[in-house]
Amino acid sequence: MSGYTPDEKLRLQQLRELRRRWLKDQELSPREPVLPPRRKWPLEAFWSPFGRDGAGWKKSTKPYAIVEKKARIFPGDTILETGEVIPPMKDFPDQHH
Repeated sequence: MSGYTPDEKLRLQQLRELRRRWLKDQELSPREPVLPPRRKWPLEAFWSPFGRDGAGWKKSTKPYAIVEKKARIFPGDTILETGEVIPPMKDFPDQHH
């Protein structure tokens, strides 16, 4: 036994090629949806473009308002403008709050 005969080799090659074509045909491309598109409700159809990644409102880089918070003041802190030192808090041992 020296291997396959030329006819057997040709047949195996043809079968291999057919299998590859068949497998390639089984793959779905993005343009071949499996299910029909789902119908959207009117409000859903209206709002769905706003949630997409490429929506125009997501591309804005300029903030509409800049909100600055005041720094917290704790006992022992010094107010720069007046030089005043915040006194320590009073202890209220008889009260819970």
